[in-house]
Formats: sequence, structure tokens, C-alpha cells
Amino acid sequence: MQLIKRFFTSASLIFTLMFSSFSFAQQSPNELLSTVGQQLFAQIAELDSTDKVQKRAELKAIVKSDLFPYVDMNFVSFKLLGKHIREINKTEITAFVAAVEENLSSTYANALMAYKGQKVVFDQAAQQIDGKYATVKAKILDPSAPEIDLQFKLRQNQDGEWKVYDMVAEGISLLSAKQKEIVRRISDVGLTKVIEELNNS
Repeated sequence: MQLIKRFFTSASLIFTLMFSSFSFAQQSPNELLSTVGQQLFAQIAELDSTDKVQKRAELKAIVKSDLFPYVDMNFVSFKLLGKHIREINKTEITAFVAAVEENLSSTYANALMAYKGQKVVFDQAAQQIDGKYATVKAKILDPSAPEIDLQFKLRQNQDGEWKVYDMVAEGISLLSAKQKEIVRRISDVGLTKVIEELNNS
């Protein structure tokens, strides 16, 4: 669990950076990421707390209200369960989805604490749509660090809304990496323990 926690904490900063500044428009996958970014960072800009604990709690609330409506949390959670999806009941699934959301809210809040204003540039010409799935390519530009190539994976739900379910940074899928760790952890200690760890991480 510690390996994926370290990977996810660093990668989640990259994930939150996808929300840059583009104008409001029709909700194509590319424009969706931009719209959400305007909302997310507008809320963050209003924070004036100097207490780290309070700021983290406020960031966590912002993540839940401004970011999570655009993340396909159920799809992500089901993918994270991997082969174990066949072994659990509806009550356990509900508890697991809630634990994943709690874990991600803490992770993103921690990542946003470290945000230093890095710039994200979307490749408008590289958006790829294949049926109900889409890929949006971008780069993170930081004067003090190497350029990072990103791909955001989105899925269209039954209502026609595009929601993010994965990010690929320098060829590494965040969802796949976390899935491997969680599937192995469930096999080792059981789903109940993993849910507890996610809620407390």
C-alpha cells in the first residue's frame, strides 16, 4: 500500500494540474478539463488560511465539490477491484467506492498543498475520441523541471457526460498502477482491511 501511496501522491499533483485556463464552451473532453480547472482554481485562490491543517481541510472540501463531479468514481472503483469485483456484494462495493473517494480527496488535497503554479498546455489537435472513450494530451511546463507528457482518459456516461477515469504520465497509467497494488492488497489482507486503510490514508 505504501508503494502506490507514494506514486499516487506525486502523480495526483500532475492530475490536478490538468485543470488550466481555457474559455467556457461546449463540453468536449478537452474543454471539460478546462472548465473544471477554472472552477477548481478559482475556489483555491479564495483560500487565505495560513494554518496547514485548516487549509488542507478546505482543499479537501473543494476537491469533493469542484473536482469529483467530473471523475467517474464508480468506474474507477470497479476497475481498482479487478478480479475481486466478482467476490463482493453491493454493500461492500458501496463501502469501497466511498473509501476510494475519501482516499482520493485526501491525496488531491495534499497534492494541491504543494502546487506552485506550474503551467499545463493542452494539445487541441491531439484529442482522440473513440466511441464512448476519449484521450486528451497535454504537457506540464515548469521552468525548474523537465517537461512532462500527459494523457487524460475520459469515458462518456449514459447521459452523454464526459468524466475522467485515468491519467497516463510519461507512459505510466495511474489507474493500472493503483489497481495492481489494491488487487494484491485485497488478496493479502481482505477487502475490509483495504477499505479501512483507504479511509485512514
